[in-house]
Amino acid sequence: SKPEREMIAVVVSIANECRYCIAAHSAALRKLTKNPDLADAIAADHTTAPLEPRVKAMLDYARKLTLHPTRMERDDVARLRAAGWTDEDVMDIAEVTAMFNFTNRMASGLGWEPNPEYETLGR
Repeated sequence: SKPEREMIAVVVSIANECRYCIAAHSAALRKLTKNPDLADAIAADHTTAPLEPRVKAMLDYARKLTLHPTRMERDDVARLRAAGWTDEDVMDIAEVTAMFNFTNRMASGLGWEPNPEYETLGR
């Protein structure tokens, strides 16, 4: 879903310390979910945010793929399947994670600064 994609974007952006993307995707997540507390909880630490286990599994996978791509194993995919994700979903999660890693590198590499209005969007 769109909110799940934004959750991935937030978790990946935090792992990459991409200030622009953290601000932009946190704002988008607040708007999509209409739940700023949830978006802030995910941004603070997705592992303690009030999320369904399947969503936590998705975000754990995205974080690991971002921070430790060479440590990815079949068991990582198996955990997603066990959490209820289909093979097509797993492919989408991996692709979305990879795409946001790319855009984080672009934003950071170009020195983008967050737009001030992102702080209040969706609040």
